[in-house]
Amino acid sequence: MQGRVNKSGLVHFLLGLVSSRATGQLIGLIAVLSIVWFAGRMVGLDTTDKKLIAMGAVTAVFILFIFTRWLWTKRSGDKLASELANHNAGSSAELDEIKEKMQEALGSLKASHLGAGYRGNTALYALPWYMIIGPSATGKSTLFANSGLHFPYSNSSELHIQGFGGTRNCDWWFSDQAILIDTAGRYTTEQSENKEWLSFLNLLKKYRPKLPINGVMVAISVADVLTSDSEEIRQHVKLVRERIEELITQLGVIFPVYITFTKTDLISGFEPFFNDLSEKEREQVWGAYLLDISEDQKTDPAEMFELRMDELYERLCQQRLSKVARERNEHRKQLILDFPNQFKSASTKLTEFVNLLFKANPYQEVPWFAGVYFTSGTQEGTPIERITNGVRDQFGAVVVEQKQETITQSYFINRVFNDVVFKLQDLTRGNRKKRLVGRWLKGLTVTTGLASIAAITALLITSYTSNQLLLNQGEARVKAVVEVNVNKAKADQKLAATLALFEHYQELVSYEKSLPWYFIFGIYEGDETTQSVANVLFNQLNQLITLPAEKQVLAQLKQYESRWNSDEPESRVGIRQPYYEALKLHLMLSTHPEHKNDEFAKQQLLSFISNHFNIDLTAQQDTPIYSQLTALLDVYLANLGTDLEHPGKINFWQANETAIYTARESLNTQPEAEPLYKQVITSFAERKKALQLNQFMSANNRDVLKSSYAIPYVYTNAGWQEYVYPEIKRISRLVFSGDWVMGTSNDEGQNAVDEAQAESLAKAMRAYYFKEYGNTWFEFLNSIQVPAFRDLNDASIDFARLSSNDGPLIDLMMLVNNNIMVADEPSAVTANNDKIATLVAGAADVAQKKAAKGKLAKQAINSPDFSQMSTVRAPELESRFADLRRFTQNDDNKRSSDYMGQYISSLSSIHSDIKAMAASNEDDGQAMIFVQDLLSGNNQTNALQSSWIIIESQTRALDPQTKETLDTLFKAPLQAGIATIMAKARSQLNEEWENQVYTMYSNSIAGKYPFNLNGPDAAIADVSEFLNTESGILWNFTNTQLKPFMKVRRGVWEEKQWNGVGIGFSKELLDGLTKANKVTRSLFTSGADSAGFNFQMMPVPQRGIRETYLGFSEQGYRYRNEPEEWRNFSWPGRGAAEKAILYGLDNKGNRISIEQDGPWALLKVLNNANVKWIKGTEFLATWELTDKSEQQLTVQFSLKSGRNSGIFSKYMLTSFALPNSLFSKSPQYAQSNNNSVQ
Repeated sequence: MQGRVNKSGLVHFLLGLVSSRATGQLIGLIAVLSIVWFAGRMVGLDTTDKKLIAMGAVTAVFILFIFTRWLWTKRSGDKLASELANHNAGSSAELDEIKEKMQEALGSLKASHLGAGYRGNTALYALPWYMIIGPSATGKSTLFANSGLHFPYSNSSELHIQGFGGTRNCDWWFSDQAILIDTAGRYTTEQSENKEWLSFLNLLKKYRPKLPINGVMVAISVADVLTSDSEEIRQHVKLVRERIEELITQLGVIFPVYITFTKTDLISGFEPFFNDLSEKEREQVWGAYLLDISEDQKTDPAEMFELRMDELYERLCQQRLSKVARERNEHRKQLILDFPNQFKSASTKLTEFVNLLFKANPYQEVPWFAGVYFTSGTQEGTPIERITNGVRDQFGAVVVEQKQETITQSYFINRVFNDVVFKLQDLTRGNRKKRLVGRWLKGLTVTTGLASIAAITALLITSYTSNQLLLNQGEARVKAVVEVNVNKAKADQKLAATLALFEHYQELVSYEKSLPWYFIFGIYEGDETTQSVANVLFNQLNQLITLPAEKQVLAQLKQYESRWNSDEPESRVGIRQPYYEALKLHLMLSTHPEHKNDEFAKQQLLSFISNHFNIDLTAQQDTPIYSQLTALLDVYLANLGTDLEHPGKINFWQANETAIYTARESLNTQPEAEPLYKQVITSFAERKKALQLNQFMSANNRDVLKSSYAIPYVYTNAGWQEYVYPEIKRISRLVFSGDWVMGTSNDEGQNAVDEAQAESLAKAMRAYYFKEYGNTWFEFLNSIQVPAFRDLNDASIDFARLSSNDGPLIDLMMLVNNNIMVADEPSAVTANNDKIATLVAGAADVAQKKAAKGKLAKQAINSPDFSQMSTVRAPELESRFADLRRFTQNDDNKRSSDYMGQYISSLSSIHSDIKAMAASNEDDGQAMIFVQDLLSGNNQTNALQSSWIIIESQTRALDPQTKETLDTLFKAPLQAGIATIMAKARSQLNEEWENQVYTMYSNSIAGKYPFNLNGPDAAIADVSEFLNTESGILWNFTNTQLKPFMKVRRGVWEEKQWNGVGIGFSKELLDGLTKANKVTRSLFTSGADSAGFNFQMMPVPQRGIRETYLGFSEQGYRYRNEPEEWRNFSWPGRGAAEKAILYGLDNKGNRISIEQDGPWALLKVLNNANVKWIKGTEFLATWELTDKSEQQLTVQFSLKSGRNSGIFSKYMLTSFALPNSLFSKSPQYAQSNNNSVQ
């Protein structure tokens, strides 16, 4: 072989150095480091140390990247070499030999131009790879062997690594420019080898995933094409296309495909035609370059190939004559002359082959054909004549046998690799799927890159802009503070400017702890202005707060001094506390900063700000300005010195010794217990929420008892132990101890306590506290109610809970007991816990079971402290709660006291009665009987009555307050129970009333005369049927149904009561029955079934009237001024005519009369008179008669009723009415009617 000379020496070193990847990477590193050094200050690297650290970090990352990449490349190369050796070996001996040869070849590659930058097996991965495929015996190996490439393998007789007996699987040709893979021909033509072929491709893809191969050469023997028919060519093309498709599919890339027609010397005349070429001319490329048109696949490459073949033919024709002229051998002249024709003839078959090979297939990737080239490695075999032999045969000419020259030369091979194949090594790209993914990834990468650039740019701009805005804001707010001071603005304007500056200061301080995201690029200069802003702020606070507050507090001290000297001792109580606090604030901010209490001082200064700047902070505690002022005062106090020797940025106040001395002298007087007690209660009241009843009831008991009263936590046993007792003790001792505010502490700051006076003051404060304590618990018990039951079933359920040993009453008694057993000194409780633990173990178990079963709220107030059993109770509560403890304190190991046990047992009996009543099918009837017996007192064993008696007996001897409280509490369930039973009875009664009475009333007489003067006449029979005494509907119902619930007192109907509880008849009903009784007495004679009454009538003489008459139903009295007499009449009359007449006749004969028709005609005439009571049953009726001429006559008759009734009064009848319901909507029990009826 004649190879290309390798470059070496200084030129080789310089070329390798300049073109190596390492040189480019080093240049990039130097560029990045230069940028960091020169432009680092723009991103916060403003010192040399920061820049060196950043450059070190960049260098470390670069070295790590190079090392990681080298390690990965080496690992991939090692694995690839091992896998390829295993794949290509037929036995272990062959494997060892192949590995040995491969290592030797790789060693030789180190000195090559491309391989010099790689070590070991990394060259396998780093150099470009090319593959040649094609059928067997097409000259693939000969093509590589005669390529003229430089193979730096030490043994020149073995240019490649292969098996024995030809190409077993693959031959590996190691060039310094590329690695060439010579595949076995059977991979192309034999389907049985497909599995091994695909395995080889997967191996390439696994270890060279980015670029498995850089190109593929398809070697096709010209002889195979020229000697094949169309079907054989088609089959041949099919196999080649399948292998190319497998390469594209398995490797995932599209690569340049070079069609190489080998053994071109077998075309007749090839050797004589090209024999005159020099060595350099033989290295040139002979063929067609198609990549410029096949890359975008817009032009058919097959058509272009035909054009290129025509161009090659024309070129051959142009050279034919000159070559014939130089040749001396006649036979060779003939071959030279005929070669273009032979080539033209062969191109027909070759074009057919290429057309089929290049034909588009929608089911396969379109190969990327880079070109078609003709080569000749050796001149062996017999040339093929396509046309001439056939012509000669027709003419019978003699054919001289052609012989090839014995000298073997390569034609048109070398520059195919160097000028075409190797130069296109970087054109490999992904297949259709990979390109699609790559396109998306590329778009995503570009988009992400652009977005990142935009984001970084935006962040930089934002950071810079935010920094400028921050600096401008600080400058503006500092200027605003200066301006308000220079211009002597109002106080509120100064405060607003100061708060704005303080807000900016807070912002700067917070940035020192954590910068916002928009300052992440380091463009932040606010820290350089923090100290300046702080100086301006603290100077402003001295002007705005220190000086005015100091003056105001001093003025307050003088004001309090003046009031103290002028007021009576009793009135000094109100100002003692604020006087003391003003003195305390003045001292701690001036001469005694070591006693500074930030929370106290802050509240006092907030009060100053509220007054000085006219801001109502009480109503704005949830507003931003309150939060700002609080934070401002926190900073103000934090920057005040801790002692006089270490002043802070805020100035100490100037002390006024005179005001201090005067205040101490004034306040050094005997304190009052009541104000101190109120101070204790007020200071604690808001610390914990008041407690509600349901917090201490189990889930089952919460709806049985109700109370809207909230127990202040301070008036509970827990409040006494936790706060009130220690606070009273502390304050009482504090008042009579040395106080730094009062200047009475000793040199060591310790305070001596006057124990006797402190104890006396504490006792007085306890008296106030326990008085209110007792009032609170009695008010709480008085507020407890039993909600009204919905029905008997609801009453039964609630009475079951009320009468239970773990019911709400027991919960309530435990709650009360735990809070009225108050220890005199709670501190002794803890000391005695261990001593009494054994004694109360049983009680503790009971309490735990109670809590578990009832799920009581886990509040300290409800946790019984059994240690109090052995402690002295507060004497202030002993007598007041003595009677109450009889009911709340358990006896022995019982769940309740004997009093409560007896009461609970009586409730259980009530529950049994109500439960039986609710279970009855006629519960309303049972309820009515129960109420009748209860009101009449017929059933002496009634459970309600028994329980009531028990309550009365239990509370009779109690003190008045306890008696009233427990009476109300214990009787509430009974009253709710009887109310429910009565409600059931009311429904039954009311239904019967509506059906039996009111329906008849509304249909027959309601709204009719004589009960409605303007209504139609009621039938006398209907009135008789409804109102008669013996069988009337109203009185029959009243006597049988209502009488057990009512009674008549002095003619007035009232409802019966049981212990002040009645069934709840409405006032309208009671009034209606009272008036109905009068109507019945008036309209009915004793024992009569029908309406009627007797009366007497006598005329009264009138001057100027000679005759008067009053008559009805064939009864009448005609008077003509004869002697008067009483005459008897009865209504209704016996006559058939239902008519009544009254008239008067004067001396002139003028007659004026009144006439009425109907059964009630007499009463209608009487209704026109003015009836006046005279005496007894005697009345005077006067009619003023007027005719059309307005002439008037006066007629008078004296009337006497047969019985004491109001029959002659029209209002007596018209006032009678009955309601549609017996009961009011909200019945008031114990209802009675005391109204008299005229």
